[in-house]
Amino acid sequence: MEKPIQMLVGPTALPHRVMLAMDQNAYSHRSEYYKETQHSVTEGMKKIFGTKNDVLVLTTSGTGAMEATIQNCFSPGDEVIIPINGAFGELFYNVAKGYDLNIIRVDFEYGMEQNVEEVMQLVTDNTKGVFVIHNESSTGVVNNIEKYGEALKNTNALLVVDSVSGAGGINIEMDNWNIDIIFTASQKALMAPPGLSFVALNDKAWDAVEWIKNPRYLFNFSKDRDYVHRDLTVHTPATHTLLAIQEGLNMIFEEGLDNVLARHIENMHAVRDGVRKLGLDLLVNDDSCASPTLTTISAPGNASYYVNELAKRNIIVGGGKSPLNKDTFRIGTMGYVSKNDVIAVLTALAEIVNQ
Repeated sequence: MEKPIQMLVGPTALPHRVMLAMDQNAYSHRSEYYKETQHSVTEGMKKIFGTKNDVLVLTTSGTGAMEATIQNCFSPGDEVIIPINGAFGELFYNVAKGYDLNIIRVDFEYGMEQNVEEVMQLVTDNTKGVFVIHNESSTGVVNNIEKYGEALKNTNALLVVDSVSGAGGINIEMDNWNIDIIFTASQKALMAPPGLSFVALNDKAWDAVEWIKNPRYLFNFSKDRDYVHRDLTVHTPATHTLLAIQEGLNMIFEEGLDNVLARHIENMHAVRDGVRKLGLDLLVNDDSCASPTLTTISAPGNASYYVNELAKRNIIVGGGKSPLNKDTFRIGTMGYVSKNDVIAVLTALAEIVNQ
């Protein structure tokens, strides 16, 4: 049987090198071998995030990192602004509701970029945070984090960025863009299995951590930072996922991070151009904010047909996210995706359209 071509939005395809890196026996998370591995990974993640800040290692999903960030940096009643233009902005909102934050939500049309000026009109001295999805993978929109950072840098508010489906596939510069908190997860552009997340905080964010009185045990950023300085985690981590990430990062830096980011952009344009030539509609029409890590195709009431037909041709793509699940499907170009993979999916789509 022909090997499937995986172009999911996550978990993404695993390179053979990454799978081989995990092919070893259990090892102690207190050993020197573990410390060397974690040090290698956290130093690599600093390059991915574009930061000199410490990078915390959490054994959880991206949603867990999102919740841990809120738990450690915000108190009940804190005023926060959450701009929403997709399902993961909605997720951020729902997680924040669980911590009794005073939330001002700003809704934008799905498939459209957030308007930073409109959001900033709501920022006051009482605003403690602005929570933004970097790459809204339910729609395929990249929000302008650099513009948010410039607008918020002299305010009291923390800029909190979810880059779960962005980091490693889309340029992000935590320090240069005045991002206060950023997090991502292992199973997207880092080319590893699910299981680990990474969080970085700057000094402004660490000052907030010192004042928070929320109950904390499993995710306690202060303790996490103390252990990271020793190249350890407080609790047992996903040791083999860490090995996978280390190898994924090795592959990224061997190719060159700039080259990796450029490859994602080239693949995105190839997919978008090919889809347009086939007469299919894109959910995101503005190329300037289109995601390099995925493309969402609009197929009202017919999305599952395309997903199933592609699967018959051994090409695995992602279905749409609610509320767009019946009307869209998503082609992932994040991580281990080549030009040949893009040609294959476009060739298969052409067969489906013309059959």
